[in-house]
Amino acid sequence: MLLIQIDGLAQTQLKHALASKRMPFLQSLLEKDGYSLHTHYSGLPSTTPAVQAELFYGIRAAVPAFQFCDRERNQVGAMDDPAWAKKFEARFQSQAEGLLEGGSSWSNIYQGGASVEESHFCGATIGLHDMWRTGKFGRAALFLLAQFPSFLRILGLIAIELGIAIPLAVWGILRGEAAKRELVLLLSRAVIGIGLREFITIGAKVDLARGLPIVYVNFLGYDELSHRRGPGSPFAHWALTGIDRAIRLLHRSACTSQRRDYQVWILSDHGQERTRSFEVEIPGGLGGVVERCLKAEFGPAAPSFKCAAMGPLGHFYFEPALDDLQKHALSRRLIAEGGVPGVLYRSAAGAITWHHQEGQTAVPEEAEQRFGPHPAAIRAEMARDLVTFAEHPLSGDLIILGWSDTGPAWTFAPERGAHGGPGPEETRGFLLVPPVTRLPEGAEDFVRPRGIRAAARALLGRELLNDAGIAAHPAGDAPHLRALCYNAHSCVGLDGRTSPRRIARVIARHAPDFAAIQELDLGHPRTRGEDQARIIGDLLGYHVSFCPTVVRGEHRYGHALLSRRPMEIVKVANLPVDPQGWLPEPRAAIWARVSVHDSPVNVVSTHFGLSKRERLAQIQALLGGEWLGSVLDHEPVVLCGDFNFLPNSAPYRLALGKLRDVQAPVDGRKPFNTFTSLRPFLRLDHVFVSRHFAVDRVEVTRDRLTRVASDHLPIFADLRLIDAPSPHSKGEADKAERKAPEKEMVCP
Repeated sequence: MLLIQIDGLAQTQLKHALASKRMPFLQSLLEKDGYSLHTHYSGLPSTTPAVQAELFYGIRAAVPAFQFCDRERNQVGAMDDPAWAKKFEARFQSQAEGLLEGGSSWSNIYQGGASVEESHFCGATIGLHDMWRTGKFGRAALFLLAQFPSFLRILGLIAIELGIAIPLAVWGILRGEAAKRELVLLLSRAVIGIGLREFITIGAKVDLARGLPIVYVNFLGYDELSHRRGPGSPFAHWALTGIDRAIRLLHRSACTSQRRDYQVWILSDHGQERTRSFEVEIPGGLGGVVERCLKAEFGPAAPSFKCAAMGPLGHFYFEPALDDLQKHALSRRLIAEGGVPGVLYRSAAGAITWHHQEGQTAVPEEAEQRFGPHPAAIRAEMARDLVTFAEHPLSGDLIILGWSDTGPAWTFAPERGAHGGPGPEETRGFLLVPPVTRLPEGAEDFVRPRGIRAAARALLGRELLNDAGIAAHPAGDAPHLRALCYNAHSCVGLDGRTSPRRIARVIARHAPDFAAIQELDLGHPRTRGEDQARIIGDLLGYHVSFCPTVVRGEHRYGHALLSRRPMEIVKVANLPVDPQGWLPEPRAAIWARVSVHDSPVNVVSTHFGLSKRERLAQIQALLGGEWLGSVLDHEPVVLCGDFNFLPNSAPYRLALGKLRDVQAPVDGRKPFNTFTSLRPFLRLDHVFVSRHFAVDRVEVTRDRLTRVASDHLPIFADLRLIDAPSPHSKGEADKAERKAPEKEMVCP
């Protein structure tokens, strides 16, 4: 797996970036590669340390904020402190195995299960002691020497970025922006937005070439700029163009890796809200507001407090502790006099109350109604998460919320974009996955970090996943079928790599009801002895019938029929061959019956020979009384395969005497060639249908994946059943007579 995180990019902002063509590669993944876009609900708090702890270790609300107080040590710290991140990750590691076990971690808060040596620019491993102990300084020097041209290129990009950024920083200072913050922003653009992005891109490409089982990359540039200028600002979206380019390079490296067949997932951990700043607009900031309200409420006996307020979350720890009545009174004063949007606290009896401008809300019983801007499917989950968050042992005695459903969002830091609270933008990231991906049940509404963890671990073979399977092709009023035909070339791509998973991705992209797949191996040493049909079927969740045509000892070679619906195998038998022909090889066909809206549909898959004479004999056999001749007139038939004949050849014309070619020219539409995938110049793969079907759509898919996965291109057809027979048709009554004699069977 290659997982790519775009830190802080809300799903809304992703869609804006796609619409404005800031991210053309991600757009192509959606339009051409069949990627699907899912809502990634971050959980609470919506911060990278909390999300990554749940994603890497499965622990919800593992930390209560980016900054908080460790009550055991009575010390306030932040998760960008290496010692702080290392300490808390050690706790997580004692509870669960890290997702990145055996892999690498780039620019994350945690190692995530990767070794210290394979964790780069991560919060938990950037301490000088760890870097010196693991020899990272020396390895960095060797890396720069080995990648010296790339290093010079990075320096050039940084110089260009500085040339753009310095005038903008000067302009910002002239507009009244704080000079210190503009300088920090200038360095952030150059170091994090360019330098770090390019370094981790190069390093992750090396890891993919090495064949690490899982690589996790986090790009920080957009999040950093969004904090300064706002999540929807052109300034922040500028960073997305470079990130999109880096993703394109990593995707290409993953697809061309000779070590593993990588799946590439792209996600954001959370989003950001456009915010106003307490620190900038309110004298004394949030700490000053709390201090004034404490003095007004308690006078000289006001308790002391520790404040941990970063972003839109403020945790306050009081000494001596406040009782329930004091918490209530102080919360109401903070709302009424301090202008604080919300206050959350837990009573001594465990009841959680959320104070806001409209009154107070019991959590979780009444919390859903406060989440009106959120999708209905997420509200109940958010109410439960609010409880987990408030009950965290390291949460403050009072938790100040910067988000309100009736007013502007506030942050307690000097920034224009923030995250951490329950706002609809900050809690909704995204997940982009390829078509073969199996996600947990409910993913059509949203998937949370530990759902992504479960799906990733299932893909890595580390756990089973309770998933909803792959979505079927949508049907209209009439019964619909999607048929796919594909010569898989023993799952050996034009890059020389054997990959049943890649073939499964091609098939899953189209979500066919059934697929006829030619040239598959079983137990053959040239393809690692794998049962390719079974692997593909298991990945897709389809029923499989394999027909071996060439049997040599334990080696099998043939073709398969895969079906989403249960299949009744009617016949599997050999076809005529020409022993005098060119490269004679046994040929066979599979005949199955599936039920579509209670109507029987006959599906036949085959792979014809190379001799003209045997191809003619083979089509005659299939259309004759021993095969389809007895059902063609009164039952739907789909005949598909690699026929090795061209349009207008004698066997093709014979097929058209009984059936219809789904690629027959209609309304000026030209047929698509299927061979070769690199430069298609022949139409060898065909789908024929009986008069019972209308053809709504037909396509030969040619994209970056199908061009390399096999030497043929897949063809699929959307069929609509317009003349469905009764389940008690003559074909059903004669079924027993059509079955092949046992001696003709070549596979069960």
